[in-house]
Amino acid sequence: MKRPTALLRRLLIAEEIQAHVTREITNIKAQMKTEKLKIIDRKDNQDDVWIQYQCDNEYDEAVFMRKMLDAESSSRAKRTGILS
Repeated sequence: MKRPTALLRRLLIAEEIQAHVTREITNIKAQMKTEKLKIIDRKDNQDDVWIQYQCDNEYDEAVFMRKMLDAESSSRAKRTGILS
């Protein structure tokens, strides 16, 4: 290994990113609770993610295309420097 400190630095940065993501998920779940939004059912497959949800007293469903979710998450990761 030519640069062990570079690898250690990447690990420490990844751990910090993980902590930020964990906090963000906690915040999102708290906001969902405040807005009375609950996920009733979720089905993931290679093409999309289907979610049945309840908002207040109304039920609905949404389908999110996997390719779009992957593209958006990759784009955000690249902008923040997580991915090169």
